[in-house]
Amino acid sequence: MLVRRLHSLGIKSDLLEVAALVSIFGSIAVWRRAKGTDDTAHGERLAIFIGLWAPTFLALGDQLVTVENA
Repeated sequence: MLVRRLHSLGIKSDLLEVAALVSIFGSIAVWRRAKGTDDTAHGERLAIFIGLWAPTFLALGDQLVTVENA
């Protein structure tokens, strides 16, 4: 249902794949920036949280591919 809704909104699988890459690079950027601060643990937790979005975006993108090809 969610995937069909995303498809009807015009969201393509390529967009979700790019979002996954942005999530990975964003996670690395947050982690590197946090290394120089006093609250390193908070930055590391935030980086992990952002990095965990990537599998979700990839899974949704994979499902969108099947809807696009149907």
